[in-house]
Amino acid sequence: MRMFILRSLIIIAVAVVVGDMASHAETLYGPAGPIPQAPIGHLQPRAPGFSARSAAEQDEQRAMSGFDAEQQKFDQELDRKLNICRC
Repeated sequence: MRMFILRSLIIIAVAVVVGDMASHAETLYGPAGPIPQAPIGHLQPRAPGFSARSAAEQDEQRAMSGFDAEQQKFDQELDRKLNICRC
């Protein structure tokens, strides 16, 4: 029975503290208002811009593949110079 009363008192105390914090939130952060719009020129990304088959995406993949191939050559040359065996 004492545990039930103790739990009830704790719940009431937490509710009072949270309610008090909520009443002070407006003074800390100002009144809640509408969400401001993004500056001109800033766009929300759209699904077509992320299409895996888009021309821009294919160009990017080609550039990355070329860079990766070049980097792999450098890695192999460095391994040969350092005599590292990657078996």
